[in-house]
Amino acid sequence: MRTITEPSRQIPVVDEADVVVCGGGPGGFSAAIAAARQGAKTVLIERYGFLGGAATAGLVSPLLGHTAWNSHTPIVEGLLRELTERMHANDGAQSWAEAIQNWGIEFDPEAMKVALDEMCMEAGVKLLLHTYVADVVMDGEQIGAILIENKSGRQAVAGRVFVDATGDADVAYRAGAPTTHGRAFDQRPMSMGTFIHLGGLPPVNASRAAELRELIQQETARGRFLFYDGRFLDRCAYHKDHTSANMTRYGGDPNSAADMTRAELSVRENTWKLVRYLRENLPGFEGVYVQQTSPGVTPRESRQIVGPYVLTGQDVSSAAKFDDAIARGSWWIDIHCPMGWAYPAHLCRFECPKENACPYWAAEHERMFRHAELFVPDGDWYDIPYRSLLSIGVPNLLSSGRCISATHEGMAGARVMGTCVAIGQAAGTAAALATGSNVLPAQVDVQQLRAVLRENGQLV
Repeated sequence: MRTITEPSRQIPVVDEADVVVCGGGPGGFSAAIAAARQGAKTVLIERYGFLGGAATAGLVSPLLGHTAWNSHTPIVEGLLRELTERMHANDGAQSWAEAIQNWGIEFDPEAMKVALDEMCMEAGVKLLLHTYVADVVMDGEQIGAILIENKSGRQAVAGRVFVDATGDADVAYRAGAPTTHGRAFDQRPMSMGTFIHLGGLPPVNASRAAELRELIQQETARGRFLFYDGRFLDRCAYHKDHTSANMTRYGGDPNSAADMTRAELSVRENTWKLVRYLRENLPGFEGVYVQQTSPGVTPRESRQIVGPYVLTGQDVSSAAKFDDAIARGSWWIDIHCPMGWAYPAHLCRFECPKENACPYWAAEHERMFRHAELFVPDGDWYDIPYRSLLSIGVPNLLSSGRCISATHEGMAGARVMGTCVAIGQAAGTAAALATGSNVLPAQVDVQQLRAVLRENGQLV
């Protein structure tokens, strides 16, 4: 490959903080708010012009993992409950009482954006939006600063404790910390996708909706579309004047710009194939239109940091509990086909209809989870241990959100946004306690951390 030598240059340090959070998604905004509320000088770096990550840039709704499995018992409160109540005050979400009666928290992404702006400003978080994490500057074994790129050029943000909430463990990877990528067999991550919002749809009763879902699934199986399901009429967001369907799919590496480009093109192509098909073939659907697609395709998995403890699929399905628990999760081992195959290859599990067509299934099927083994017991949850937030290689680094230390199967449960907010609140609180006591994250008194989390409304 042809290379170019870049001349050395002086990089201005534009800020120095106690806690530097990289990534403003569910695991990042919660970490930054929690750290700042504990008195730590906090900087939050985000690539988009708004916070929320998959919830706003990905239009992913609802927020999942807020209640014990198959029950109405809340297992995450704290910042998640506060955010829900703030959005509800702007007619942008269900009330908390309503939310715990449902399988997820339905919300309006625009209401979330402004609520997060307010929460960060009130807490004293310094935001750097439209800013990419470009690299890491090491000071011995520890991170000394984050190199960033934005319209102002290349800059640096120095800090004492860093929280990797990039989703892809970008900070850990660039710092040389051990990471894993996708499943152990071939390093393939789960397929990515995006929500699509459609307007101009006629009224459809439940029976007709089921028929239309089956129709799109049949057309997908024939090769017309690349969807994992046919639920184009789903309305998962708070406002119901349009659909908010989660059905697109692309198999690729979120850490590859080429794969991400192909994913974006594929999602848009298939969305418009669907719209044209509906207009041309279904009476009453002549006026359907694409109201919105998300600003960026949403990965479900890429890199994981390696910590002293690795959360496993067995931990998820057995509702494992830990002495150093700092968050709770209840979502199941929900692995979207890493090959990117369309319907009916929805989930990667023992009962996959592709069977021997998949090299992973052929080699690993006896060790794969059966359908009945994918779920948390009714009314229960699993704990997220603090050890899964730590790095075994970089002592002043914490992880948050979907890039914590977990196996492919463990992450498939813990990746959902309600769980990520709980993890983020713990990560930010731990970072503030570390800087306040002048210790490394691994030296934080976990029982003190748990007590502070409970004082701030979290359920641990």
